[in-house]
Amino acid sequence: MKVTVENKKGLNKDLKVFIDKKTISTYMDDKYEEIKKTVVIKGFRPGKVPKDILKKQFGKAIFGEVLDKILKDTSTRALDENKIKPAGQPKIDLKTFGEDKDLEYVISVTELPKVEIKSVENIKFNEYNVKIDALETDKRIKEISKNQKNFKEVTDDIKSSEGNLVAFDYKATIDGKDFKGSEGKNTQLELGKDLFIKGFDKQLIGVKKNDEKIVDVILPENYPQKEFANKKAKFNCKILAVKKTEEVKINDDFAKNLGAKDLNDLKILISKQI
Repeated sequence: MKVTVENKKGLNKDLKVFIDKKTISTYMDDKYEEIKKTVVIKGFRPGKVPKDILKKQFGKAIFGEVLDKILKDTSTRALDENKIKPAGQPKIDLKTFGEDKDLEYVISVTELPKVEIKSVENIKFNEYNVKIDALETDKRIKEISKNQKNFKEVTDDIKSSEGNLVAFDYKATIDGKDFKGSEGKNTQLELGKDLFIKGFDKQLIGVKKNDEKIVDVILPENYPQKEFANKKAKFNCKILAVKKTEEVKINDDFAKNLGAKDLNDLKILISKQI
């Protein structure tokens, strides 16, 4: 697993995670071995069903389970290894995935602020009772809500603009030829964040649902397949949807997503941190 942390300054972090297809294959093989012990298929003894038969019958369902497990395992590990404690539910944006493909995705998260604790044994202080203004607590909660974005699909005639989320399928070529990792399904980019390939999302500004858009980029120096690094690539994109942000409603459901019991409990927790 390879993890790259973006936006190192501030509390909003984006972690790019890359997992090679060999690791995906290992997870899949383990799952096939697990179900082989219990599955019953006419013509085969229990525990003796060939992997190819299992793959044909249950491949899509098994991959869905395996993908969910890999995302849970690796996203937790990526946050732990980089010592990032999320303030709310991290958002996972799949970039490339498939049973015989490498897995690439981005974790977007708001990090809890780090507080350095020092010994107070030799410090003299006066004791005060501090009352936190409710307006200040509400202000802090509103700031947090701005980082918990909700996206809603717009009508087919609306063109995308910066800040919108664009979902698309793509097929890429280098010098007119396919290459490893050249296809993506339901890739989603928030325009203006430039998290995919430098300069890619700017070229998606102005597209509508069902449009086809050619995007020309130079693959980055740290591209996983080194032989394609710094190469010019042409991406043929089929636009699936354009979505705009909606204001997040600050209510009990919002508070629960942040780990509180309800909105009142969240206000108490925030006021203790001020």
